[in-house]
Amino acid sequence: MKKTAMSILAAFAAMAAAAATRTEALREKLLSGDRDYVFVAMHRGDWRNFPENSKDAILSSIACGADIVELDVRMTKEGRFVLMHDKDIGRTTTGKGKVSDYTVPQLKKLKMTFQGKPTQYDILTLEEALELTRGRILVNLDKFTEHPREILDAVAAAGALKEVLVKVTRAPDDTKKLFGPYWKDVENGNLLFMPVVQFCWKKHKFAKKILPEWLALEPRKGSMFEICFDDRKFVKPALDPVRKAPGAPRIWINTMWDSLSAGHSDKEALTDPGRVWGWSLEQGATMLQTDCGPELVLYLTRIGRHTLESAPAPAPAAKK
Repeated sequence: MKKTAMSILAAFAAMAAAAATRTEALREKLLSGDRDYVFVAMHRGDWRNFPENSKDAILSSIACGADIVELDVRMTKEGRFVLMHDKDIGRTTTGKGKVSDYTVPQLKKLKMTFQGKPTQYDILTLEEALELTRGRILVNLDKFTEHPREILDAVAAAGALKEVLVKVTRAPDDTKKLFGPYWKDVENGNLLFMPVVQFCWKKHKFAKKILPEWLALEPRKGSMFEICFDDRKFVKPALDPVRKAPGAPRIWINTMWDSLSAGHSDKEALTDPGRVWGWSLEQGATMLQTDCGPELVLYLTRIGRHTLESAPAPAPAAKK
């Protein structure tokens, strides 16, 4: 993995910097009509090698050539934001209790854990994470709908609004209310956004309702949909309307678990990438979220679907 990361870093460094930053090049590609390039999103960063949502989980995602890093955001006691997947800090840190019961200074006294053991990693604030990713990789902020406007206020204050992607599972009218004044940033392409349509976990009826509602809207620049399905019978009815929609919206498929992609998951992709990732591409996906980012980048590069021309070098590789 080290050799692979260094090779990708060297390749980026050798490219001419047509865009000021790598994220600008990625935004340009994402908002374009190019559907050959496939975006790789790393779920919670490179959590297989580092603590999830940690500094080096982010840096490793950048170093391997991923395009998007998915990070989880929780509000602290004083109304700030830190990276944490669970509401409780017990699983991933040396502390106990809810994130909302701690201030940032109190959380900074703790350490993150990896495979149940303490590490040297601090819990990152949202501002610290955005400084790490600035100019290097796009960021998908999960848990966004719990405090949408406050999170976007923090992102805007950090000058990172154009480097962030947010997603919701709601109908259009509810979504616009959720965003408030920031919906204008969605409409003009300033803030990257996609609806999530879940044909899984017994949410099929709601998915069937909101998908046509979203598709009925005037096509936006950078239109994209995350589509989830837990059974093969939903693949065609879930994807066909998006594949046939005006403007050719991008399709985001998750391959972390069987229940998100009708049995096509990362576990099998490691031995048979064509059956999982190749199958996803055949369904029209041009964005894939994975727990196996380095392997997916290599697969896509090998088949000619992950070449970002003229991209500046990303951040230094994470430490092993």
